[in-house]
Amino acid sequence: MKSIRLAILALIMLAPFANAASTGSKIGVLDTVMVLSESNAGKQYARKSESKFKPQLQALQKLETDVRGMQEKLQKDGPTLSAEQLKVRQLELQRKYEDWQLKGRQYQTDRAEADNAEREKLRPKLQTAIDSVVTELKLDLVVDRQMAIYASPGIDITRKVIESLNQMK
Repeated sequence: MKSIRLAILALIMLAPFANAASTGSKIGVLDTVMVLSESNAGKQYARKSESKFKPQLQALQKLETDVRGMQEKLQKDGPTLSAEQLKVRQLELQRKYEDWQLKGRQYQTDRAEADNAEREKLRPKLQTAIDSVVTELKLDLVVDRQMAIYASPGIDITRKVIESLNQMK
């Protein structure tokens, strides 16, 4: 029963594509992730982002090194420590580990927010570049590459959109 529902759902989702193909409509596939990473604007943002987050990342890596060092030292010295000393060191390790986890989550959140803000800032230019390529190629439908199971290289418009985006100021 579940497989029948999935098959029906797949048919419903594919119906617009089948209709487009049967009417001779032109379809294009766009890899937006590639556009955002390989366009001049995307590369510029990547460099800026890397330098902006480098100190935070280095601090996080240092904390990770500290945690690993504390773990190794505790394993090495553990048998010779008194119960009280062992408890104190385990508590210190636990606190350092929790601090590392907290700062790691904060780094990921900060990075994701900055990435999302940059994508939103770039969205109007990206849409203009897509519209330009769609008009030039007289496309009826553009599908994101991440949503397509297969796409012939002949219908991929990613490079054209990157070129169009790079030509914008």
